[in-house]
Amino acid sequence: MLNMEDLTAPYREKRRYIEIPSLSIYPELVQGFTTRYGGVSAGDYSSFNLNFNRPDPHSNVYENYRRLAGDLNISVDDMVLSHQVHDKKVLPVTREHAGMGITKERSYQRVDGLATNETGLLLVTHYADCVPLYFYDPAKKVIALSHSGWRGTLLNIAEETVRVLEAAYGCDPQNLHVAFGPHIKDCCFEVDSDVTQLFRETFTWAGDYSTCRNDGKWLLNLQGIINESLLNCGITPGHISICGVCTRCNKDMFFSHRGSQGKTGTGSAFMMIRG
Repeated sequence: MLNMEDLTAPYREKRRYIEIPSLSIYPELVQGFTTRYGGVSAGDYSSFNLNFNRPDPHSNVYENYRRLAGDLNISVDDMVLSHQVHDKKVLPVTREHAGMGITKERSYQRVDGLATNETGLLLVTHYADCVPLYFYDPAKKVIALSHSGWRGTLLNIAEETVRVLEAAYGCDPQNLHVAFGPHIKDCCFEVDSDVTQLFRETFTWAGDYSTCRNDGKWLLNLQGIINESLLNCGITPGHISICGVCTRCNKDMFFSHRGSQGKTGTGSAFMMIRG
């Protein structure tokens, strides 16, 4: 589980990324979640913005990617970036996709999740409060990253990711290890009653993860809802690592859409199987 205590050293040292503790036991993996530190972007995007779609000079964002690549001892040409639209499409990628979204045009669109069994290919997905989901099958040596905002959660991208891993790579859900990255938690994720109702109509367990405040607004626990979905997919309970870090509460360290009224950059989850 990723806790606030795990942020102490990265915060003090202003590291460009943190590692997900439950995945650090696998030496064959390169993985992490970026912070706001150590980049060249300025203002609302200060300083490690990794989103080319923000009003941040392209050269700044590219330099930020170049610095991340240097930290990981890879090239930006080894990265493949998602094309997120808050949907549930998960795309299996190969070496042919390397560099797409950063050094060459994508051959795909509307992709909120990426999966691969190839070594040396860094999967990259983007966040500023939404839930990062890391998947690893140590038996098949397959990885996946999925972006699960409230819309993606409602569409059950977690279940879709498991389905794609089964269909494309023959993964057994019982062998999958899943970790949550930093995201906006139920202490801060306020939604209207109509959104809460959509979740309650979609997931029988959603009522256990939504709380009504005195002002009529609701607080939604996306992690709890997704966790139940993963269990229903056959993921072993002991193979799920939750996250205790809220991006809005820590908006000085992580980009947060809610914490900045929408004027912010974007961080990234990344994952690769070493070559």
